[in-house]
Amino acid sequence: MADKHPLSRRAMKAAAQESLMHGIANAIGYFTEMYVPQGWSDWTEEQRDEYRTIMQREADRVARLFGFEKAWSN
Repeated sequence: MADKHPLSRRAMKAAAQESLMHGIANAIGYFTEMYVPQGWSDWTEEQRDEYRTIMQREADRVARLFGFEKAWSN
């Protein structure tokens, strides 16, 4: 009979955190295609660069909460 929960709660938590980080990686890597902020087309390149910097900083913050060194992008 197969165990209904083959992973420990700790392993499930780690897997969930990794899945969330992959979602963040997609948002960082593809945000200009899928997740652009409202009015993006009117932003200057300087504003876009600042936004990218803020996005990476916030992603890194979440990554550290989960025990990763920093966030990555796809």
